[in-house]
Amino acid sequence: MNIFFFATYSNQEEFLLTLKKKFKHDKIFTISDDIDLNKIDVAMVWNLPSNIFKKMVNLKAIFSIGAGVDHILKLPNIRNLPIIRVKDPTMRIRMYNHVLSQILIFQLKLKIYDEAQRKKIWVNERYTPLNNELTIGIMGLGYIGNFVALNIKKLGYNVIGFKRNKTTINTPFEIYNKSSLNKFIKRSDIIVSILPDTKNTKNFVNANFLKKMKKSSLLINIGRGPAVNEVDLIKHIKINPNFFASLDVFYREPLIKKT
Repeated sequence: MNIFFFATYSNQEEFLLTLKKKFKHDKIFTISDDIDLNKIDVAMVWNLPSNIFKKMVNLKAIFSIGAGVDHILKLPNIRNLPIIRVKDPTMRIRMYNHVLSQILIFQLKLKIYDEAQRKKIWVNERYTPLNNELTIGIMGLGYIGNFVALNIKKLGYNVIGFKRNKTTINTPFEIYNKSSLNKFIKRSDIIVSILPDTKNTKNFVNANFLKKMKKSSLLINIGRGPAVNEVDLIKHIKINPNFFASLDVFYREPLIKKT
């Protein structure tokens, strides 16, 4: 089997070596190899350029080696090609750790104390809520989202979930859908977006959504950048000084460097 590997990761060489160890009896190629792309059977990719994809006319399957498959769905003439998403248990642990870190910064008011320390100003003690006094709303209950929700709940936080359509899956927390979205927003002290990039999620968090959030609350986005309308978010932050946002992803990446 001929496997084609392409990624934009900083550790892609390490990733490639791991693949070669796993697939000892197959041939693995990269863009730097002299290979006829017509002969590629399987592609394992992240952000594959469309001009390369077009040349792999005999592809049998394509694997996403990162969270989500939107980067594959955007490729031209994807046909009925099987798309497989690799589920990496270490990735969801890292995502959970990141979400927890942002919750604690907000909950313990660490940003206030950090700024005071930098300015060499003494600030009086501030009330910091206990875990069971905060409700964390998780939007997107897939492989990563469900893991984050379950582990946050184990720490004593109140957890609620949002899934666009009604579901019958059993969870130890309440799940809201599109008909009860307003209740979900108003109940949440912190909202974590782990939404994918689809036509239904573009600008999902907009001015109307933000207006319904609590004035003193936190928005965390670790899903996809286009789910949050960044212009609306900036305007909301400017008029709500106790509102915070933690964005791990952006509409346009990489961010434009300021000159």
